[in-house]
Amino acid sequence: MGQATSREPLYDSHAHVFTTDEARYPMDTRNAREGEENLRRRIAADPMTGERLLQRWEATGIVGGTAVQYNTIYKKDNRYLLDMADAFPEQFSAVVMLDAQDPESPAKIDRMVADHAIVGLRLFGSPDADGNYPWLDSEAALKSWQAADRHGLTMVVMYAPGVPSAAALQRIAHLACRFPRLRIALDHFGWPGGGEPGSMGLVPEIVAMRQFRNVYFKLTTINFNMFDKAGVDHAAFVRRAADVMGADHIMWGSDVGNTPDSYESMAAQARASAFLLTPDERRLYLRATARSLFQRGAR
Repeated sequence: MGQATSREPLYDSHAHVFTTDEARYPMDTRNAREGEENLRRRIAADPMTGERLLQRWEATGIVGGTAVQYNTIYKKDNRYLLDMADAFPEQFSAVVMLDAQDPESPAKIDRMVADHAIVGLRLFGSPDADGNYPWLDSEAALKSWQAADRHGLTMVVMYAPGVPSAAALQRIAHLACRFPRLRIALDHFGWPGGGEPGSMGLVPEIVAMRQFRNVYFKLTTINFNMFDKAGVDHAAFVRRAADVMGADHIMWGSDVGNTPDSYESMAAQARASAFLLTPDERRLYLRATARSLFQRGAR
């Protein structure tokens, strides 16, 4: 084991991009968690355009990354994301967001693969009144899963609220069994919590997912900020996650464009969190695992 260097290469599995050019790319900022007025101020003050993100990547030793559709600003309108991925195909891969229960979504996936070489589909939703997540695996949703499987995409899943949910994870487990070739990436690590002493935040609901080897886990700045509040050491969590899930099943993502921390601090945090890993484990966690799921042509 050894300390990651200050310039060890990183691959960012979770970046958000947006622009102030609302004439070309209309925004839909309704229901923003931070409040629509605050969000609009943040957009105007610090637009995370594709060009600006690439500058930050170059300055901090990022060798590439994945742009993930930003629901907070654009909802399911993926045009800006796709234009950035088309403009910078060597640097960006695109993970789009669609409504899996929309009967038009499978055809949209087909077109986006053909026209834009997307690498993933992101699904997001909250529980219903009974605490269940039917948007994950309804009859209509399964057709989008089938389209993603057919094209060899990575299915990225984020469920709300930000706590581990046995109801959501059980459905994801069934989907992992139903689509054994389809790689599934859980945004924000599926929301690890406090757990039992010695668990380092890996609660039983998440640990149970390790049996599904087509399920991967994305650790982001959101998680690190939550760990700080809960008193969980970043490096100890990553060490535990590598032991339990496998270093080839965990990856880092910044959440830049959404989390307000500076990109320099995010990159430094990622490298520091790998302190207890071996050199090969660091390579997997900091770049290789994410590349294998998201870099164009990697599969």
